[in-house]
Amino acid sequence: MQKRLTWFIALALIIGLLAGCSNNNGNSESSASPSASAGGDASGSPSASASAAAGQAKEGGTLIVGLSGDPLSFNPDGTGDDFMYPIAQNVFNRLVKINNKQQIIPDLAESWEVTDDGLQYTFHLHSGVKWHDGQAFTSKDVKFTLEAIKSNSGFASTFLAGIADISTPDDNTVVVKLSKPDAAFIGYLAWYGTFILPEHVYGSNWAGGTGTTPIGTGPFKFDGYKAGVSVNLVKNPDYFAQVPHVDKLIFSIITDPNTMVQAFYNGEIDILGGDPPASELDAMMNNSKVRVVTSLWPSRVYLLFNFDREPFDKPEVRQAIAYALNNDEIVAKAQKGQAQVAKTFLSPVYDWAVSNDYAVPATDVDKAKQLLEQAGLKPDKDGNYLSATLDIFEYNVYQDIATVIKDQLAKAGIKITINVSDYAAWEASVSTDHKYDLSILGGYQGPDVGAVKSRVGTGGPSNMMGYSNPTLDRLLEEGATLVKEEERKAKYTEIQKILSEDLPIVPISEYVGSNPVQSYVKGEPGSEEAVGHTAFNEYSYVWLDK
Repeated sequence: MQKRLTWFIALALIIGLLAGCSNNNGNSESSASPSASAGGDASGSPSASASAAAGQAKEGGTLIVGLSGDPLSFNPDGTGDDFMYPIAQNVFNRLVKINNKQQIIPDLAESWEVTDDGLQYTFHLHSGVKWHDGQAFTSKDVKFTLEAIKSNSGFASTFLAGIADISTPDDNTVVVKLSKPDAAFIGYLAWYGTFILPEHVYGSNWAGGTGTTPIGTGPFKFDGYKAGVSVNLVKNPDYFAQVPHVDKLIFSIITDPNTMVQAFYNGEIDILGGDPPASELDAMMNNSKVRVVTSLWPSRVYLLFNFDREPFDKPEVRQAIAYALNNDEIVAKAQKGQAQVAKTFLSPVYDWAVSNDYAVPATDVDKAKQLLEQAGLKPDKDGNYLSATLDIFEYNVYQDIATVIKDQLAKAGIKITINVSDYAAWEASVSTDHKYDLSILGGYQGPDVGAVKSRVGTGGPSNMMGYSNPTLDRLLEEGATLVKEEERKAKYTEIQKILSEDLPIVPISEYVGSNPVQSYVKGEPGSEEAVGHTAFNEYSYVWLDK
């Protein structure tokens, strides 16, 4: 459980946003094509430049990717399963997917349109797609999958709850109607637990446990699984997009991170498959035999306050703590460069929505003390205005961050006691019982900018502060129902203004993913030739230059 939680905190799982523009029919059409720098067209097929790069690729060989645990099952839509997720990106496809630049790009849907009112999505599917068992893929499989996720309480069922109707005018067209506009809908389809499944296989066996051979439409076919050892895949020669260059893809299961790193250094693993330990990052960055691909994700670490406890219900106290913090120092000392300093109240991944007018307060210890005095607090004989607890769960990075924060707040006359507990105890005291002063939380804030609602909206599942602002709630609702970015931006500008004034949280850092690969690995998901076409753990473009 802890490893799974840690992955969610670290994972940047993800994403770009639907960028609408008007077409001749008056509908809002998605920017379905990859960026020009990545090379590609609206069909998701390789462009001339990408094809040229592919022409230099060596065919054959076995790609070995590290995996830190066994999948729970081989149904990629059933439940949250981070060890199945990278496997699923190679065995299955979604309608749309997220690449290594957090952009939504085509997958089984080569293009799509959204009506101006945001209520209808029309997806145009690739033709001639086959399931791994040779049967034809059609729009009916899409309809089955989305309905099965909802009826079986699959992982994405909550995100798909707004679907009112799904129709299939023909084998290559799916029309999804929503009960109300949801700007995040396309992002959720591209994210997690939305892989399209074959009705003829999963229709009678939704659970699809480890005894079921997964059958998808993806670039690789399932070829075997040995618990605690590996998941083996082989090239799908009939894949509708880029047929893999390698013949085999093996996910090598190594649960100990130190053993994983050593196996990577020994050349037993081609792609590490995740972030290296902080202690190894510099060594890998300076190793000529290793290439480290980094990317910014909408996953943030922040400090939060208990609004139900005095004096943290006073904005002056929250502001004082914000001014006492030094995010640059926290990132440098505690996160060892595996993060970016947070400067805004929304993730910079959503740059179209970010307003620099409402930035995270800059460090000013004198102002922090002034604000404490404005709140009616006086220093004791030791110069402390306030004593408080900082509750965190067992996670090395959080413990390091807490230590730096403790030292910083001491300079402003705020004495901090750090309480470390296991996750269950932390959840009980912080999330359930609200018996804390300050805490640290992180994790993915996507796949749409509107996901901030779960953190700061009244009653949000991650709103552990007891914070409530009716005006903010209204703006969050309005922002979620608008489709065009320019209209949404005005709402999120106001949201950032309120957050900068109320300070229910203080953003500290932005997660930067690091993906080490051996230098002979070419065409990894973050590479120029692959990024416009692959999901962030999809290896159809990889070839081995050795």
